[in-house]
Amino acid sequence: MGSQVISSHFENGHLCLASSMILNERPLPIRFFYREQPQHKNDTGFRFYSGLETDEFLQTEEAALVAPLDCMVRIDESIKELLAHSAIGSVWERMPGLNDWIPVTDYAIPE
Repeated sequence: MGSQVISSHFENGHLCLASSMILNERPLPIRFFYREQPQHKNDTGFRFYSGLETDEFLQTEEAALVAPLDCMVRIDESIKELLAHSAIGSVWERMPGLNDWIPVTDYAIPE
C-alpha cells in the first residue's frame, strides 16, 4: 500500500510523529494515538505512542520521530480505517492483549 492511498484522505500532507519506542530495532506495538491540528503543510496531525512513554522520556529529543503515515499502517494495519475517519481531536487506545481500538474521551491533547 502506497502513501498516496493513505495521504489522499488528508488535506495536509502525509507525515506524522511517532514515539521512538515504536520505531526502533525492538519496536513496541502502537497502543495509543491521537490527531491534533497539523503543524505544517506536510503534517497530518497524527501522533502515535506505545503507551509506555514516561513524561521524562517524552521531554527528550529522541522521543519522537517524523514518519510517513503509511509506515504506521504497515506497522499496524488495524489503524487504517481509524485514520480515514479520525477528525482533529480524535483519540484512540488499545489495551494490551486486545485487538479492538477504543475511543478515548477523557484525554486532553497537549498544546
